[in-house]
Amino acid sequence: MLRYNYLRFFVFLVLILLVLFQGCTSTQTGINDNSVITDNKYDSEFSNKSVSDDIERVSMAVHKLNVVAFYMTYEFPPGAIQNESRLNEGNLIIKSSSSSMSTQSVAGTATVVYNNNLLLGMLTCNHIIDFPDTIIVWYRSKVQGIRAIAVKVKQNNFVLGLPDGDEVEIVAVDKRNDIALLKQRVDITGASIKVLNYPLGKVKDLDWGSRVFIVGYPLGNLMVTTAIVSKPRSAGSSKFLTDAVFNKGISGSPVLAIRDGVPNFELVGMAASTSAKSIYYLKPADEEQLYQNNEVYHDDAIVASERMINYGVTYSVSIDEIRRFLRSNKALLESEGFIMDRFFK
Repeated sequence: MLRYNYLRFFVFLVLILLVLFQGCTSTQTGINDNSVITDNKYDSEFSNKSVSDDIERVSMAVHKLNVVAFYMTYEFPPGAIQNESRLNEGNLIIKSSSSSMSTQSVAGTATVVYNNNLLLGMLTCNHIIDFPDTIIVWYRSKVQGIRAIAVKVKQNNFVLGLPDGDEVEIVAVDKRNDIALLKQRVDITGASIKVLNYPLGKVKDLDWGSRVFIVGYPLGNLMVTTAIVSKPRSAGSSKFLTDAVFNKGISGSPVLAIRDGVPNFELVGMAASTSAKSIYYLKPADEEQLYQNNEVYHDDAIVASERMINYGVTYSVSIDEIRRFLRSNKALLESEGFIMDRFFK
């Protein structure tokens, strides 16, 4: 009987060892020492390591972009200019009843992706720097013709935090995919400007629940936000959808994902746009006249509109589209002094 019990104990011990050995050698998706799942996919879980150092590195390559366009506006009496074909430089001056200078401005985010031989290259969204050359306002009755025309005479693109140098210029744009590249030539102090030099990721590897980080200047403040990726089929490959809370100024911000734990950040895109709806309302035709809120309004009113953000439904340009943008503009970029294999380094 005692011999039988020893035999049963021995068989039980062998079975336990076999189970343990199989569990240690047959896993395909492992967990590293920091409890991070290593599956060669972008992480959806929260990291148990601090991301502060990497976010600090990213922020050093991210800058606030201010764009100001200067317009000369000419106003015309009814019937002075009936249609656009009658517009020319002489008519603008002779037939206008008054003229004035005005400005329009937009703020966004620009990311330094190139720094070589005192030449900086900065990636941003096209809609930030895309001001129309001409704006035409018609009278309510088209018979009365053109009421005013504004002609752009100058545009200043200013990136904060860069050393003094030449004016920031627009090098190449892709209006359809909302991508633009800026350049600035700087003096010797420009060598210290940091470049966003993280590896370029793959948007196809983003999946439902992948977590991304976005660093930029919403409302003029340097901030970081995190978001969860959604992957609806309608989004296509040029953009991907997240639940990030966008505010004005965040456009152009880099979007980074983590592959198998910190510090494995990869650049997967650029924050671009958010869903919005138009709100229409009546407002006084004479904006210079002051009214009390509790007064009954009797004067003329006009219909105005305002775009209201639908927070939490946002789109980012994919890194695949940014790659294609750089490749398709290779000849232009090289003629401007850029060396293609120095981007993101």
